[in-house]
Amino acid sequence: MTHCRFRTSFGGALFCQDSAYLEGFCKFHYRALQQGEINENGILNEKLTDQRRRREINYHGIELPRETYLDERV
Repeated sequence: MTHCRFRTSFGGALFCQDSAYLEGFCKFHYRALQQGEINENGILNEKLTDQRRRREINYHGIELPRETYLDERV
């Protein structure tokens, strides 16, 4: 795998696109693993209560859609 194996919860199918560093994680997510913020499966630790940090970990390395969602039925 050439990219990080951290899977974001945004859509459930997006992976961090940073290059793999150690144990399949990029440097950012590997540090989160070392600090106990994620586990070896790349799942956020439930005890991490800082919502800003949770979002930072979860959305690191992915490009979020920039367009506005419009419901065609309205």
